Parts: sequence; structure tokens; C-alpha cells
Amino acid sequence: MTDWPTKIVELVRVKERIAKLDVDKLFPYTLPAVAAPPARVDAFEEHTGLTLDPGHRSFLEAADGWPAFFETQDLLSLEQLAGGEHRDAFTAWIDSAPPQALAEGYSSATLLPIAVDLEMPLFAAMPVVDGRVASQVLSLDPSGIIDDFDSFEAYFDSTIAYTLRNLADFESGAYRL
Repeated sequence: MTDWPTKIVELVRVKERIAKLDVDKLFPYTLPAVAAPPARVDAFEEHTGLTLDPGHRSFLEAADGWPAFFETQDLLSLEQLAGGEHRDAFTAWIDSAPPQALAEGYSSATLLPIAVDLEMPLFAAMPVVDGRVASQVLSLDPSGIIDDFDSFEAYFDSTIAYTLRNLADFESGAYRL
């Protein structure tokens, strides 16, 4: 099982370093939400009829979402996974996306959005097959699938890597307005 507290602290530390350099406040500095109790995750699954991927579920039990998880993209909480502005933004986007963005026949009925950027069409979603959320995570934008991860942990690790690249850009002065 993934040691989420260690991974979360790793990302928080990188985001803290960026926040100190981000004098123009390009990226919000936020912390993850508190853990969702297992009973709340069970209630979500019962209410939605979905069985979450074990890796994603264990993350939610360590942190129930993270606003501005990566730049301005929010990692969704249980409440946001169930519905609301983030879910609506994803559904509206994918249901009207150009054909190239609907790669492999995915739709709002076959994908569970797990990360949504309300400022630009950038999403992460996990395929749903027969009520079970697969471990795969797809990163999507108007061009289609821009990245594909084997697991939620691999997706999280890639976010740490992308955030480290942002840190290097801040350190070099590339993000100065």
C-alpha cells in the first residue's frame, strides 16, 4: 500500500518552495483536505454505485481532495466526485469535445473525473467499467489523451515530477511576469 502521508508531504514541500518564489502569485499555494473516513468512502460508493480503485480510495482516506493540486487543477474530493461544479465542467467539456478528444470512445458515462481545472480544459479521469473504476488515469485536453498512467500512484508521482519542473522554472526566472 502506498505511503500517502510521505508522498503528500513531498509534494507540499515542493509547492512551498514554489510559493516562496512565486512573487506574481501565478499558482495558488494550497494544502490537501483532511482525510475522508473509510465509512464516508463506503457511503460514496454505495450512493454512486461505483467501486473506487484501491489506490485512489487509499489516497482519499489520506486526503479528501486537494484544491490547486497541480497549478490550477483541483484533485477532487468525494463530494466533488459525486457532483457539482467540477463534475459539471468535465461532463459539459467531454460531451461537446471535438472527436479527437473522445479518443477510444470515452464519454462522461465511461470516465470518472478525478482532477478538473476550472480555468482551462485540462482534466484527469479514470475509466469506469461495469461500475468499477479502473486503476488507469488519463490526462485529457482538447487534443485528446495527453498522458496515460497505470495507476493513481503513478499519476500522483508524475504530478510531483511536473511540480519539480515548475520549481526549476521558477528558480531560473522563467515564470517572471
